[in-house]
Amino acid sequence: MSLINPEYRTGVGRNAFARIQYIHAAIKARKYPNVNRLAEQFEVSTRAVERDLEMMRDLMGAPIVYSYSQKGYYYADENFSIPKIRMTEGELAAVFLGERLLTKYQGHPYEKEIKSAYTKIQALFPESAVLDYDEIERTVTFAVEDARGDGQILLGHYQIIQGAIGSNRTVFADYYSLSSDSRSERHIDPYHLRFQDGAWYCIGFCHMRKEIRMFALDRFYELKLTERSFKRDKNFNIEEYLAYSLNLERGSEPREVTIAFDRYAARWVRERRWHESQRLDEQPDGSVILGLTVSGLNEVKRWVMSFGSHAEVLAPAELRQEIMEEIAAMLGNYS
Repeated sequence: MSLINPEYRTGVGRNAFARIQYIHAAIKARKYPNVNRLAEQFEVSTRAVERDLEMMRDLMGAPIVYSYSQKGYYYADENFSIPKIRMTEGELAAVFLGERLLTKYQGHPYEKEIKSAYTKIQALFPESAVLDYDEIERTVTFAVEDARGDGQILLGHYQIIQGAIGSNRTVFADYYSLSSDSRSERHIDPYHLRFQDGAWYCIGFCHMRKEIRMFALDRFYELKLTERSFKRDKNFNIEEYLAYSLNLERGSEPREVTIAFDRYAARWVRERRWHESQRLDEQPDGSVILGLTVSGLNEVKRWVMSFGSHAEVLAPAELRQEIMEEIAAMLGNYS
């Protein structure tokens, strides 16, 4: 007879704590569970069950003994019980706020799983754990951008890319490039998925361009997993790949950028670390000069212009000229 209701089998199998609870209940009920039977019922490896038993013995002090006559486990001390989870009010609040923050990312590929996981976590709380969730809802909120693109299409693309990364398989894509305003078919070897500024991106080797490129998941018209396998570039590192990007843009080579912020804007510039390479040079009048080493200038251009007249690009001359031309075009709109 199965120790586990089939309705819960999949969820229990994936959760070590839940498995331990079932093993404990089975031993207390004198059902003499053993490794092979538990592994089959949980649909996990026998090694996973052995680790559960080790955790029960070593961390919980469970007096587990094997009965050769019953071919299963029992407790040498029948009064043994698993220690209850004890959580402080702050820990409970942290769990609650974590769930609220994560579920604010509407369209996240794991949105349903996140909600389900936190429901299970809260179900494990002791009855004595009391927290005024309504009060937290009233006093703490999160303003998080929804993921860009159609949620269902985005989820499908995410799952295909994730599967391709896990299996080292090439994908076929019909992709719309925003910069060139055109569509093209290409093959991509996906290396990495990244969520940035409300959008999901795939970073991988583009067979058409013969280099590592970045692709927005919401700009795929078609995406299919192929049977072609690829060998991942061992030298690829996401931190190194984006090291000289202000956010995501990558240029041909790193450039030194110098921007002067007046006293008014300086107070906001000082508050944040905008880039790993940044250098702040304080001026006697309260203004600051910010130095950056970045490889893409378009993102810098948009960022600088968001400060209006309170920022001035000092170098490079190329970026300064582009901003002057942009300002002239803007003036034309209002003349």
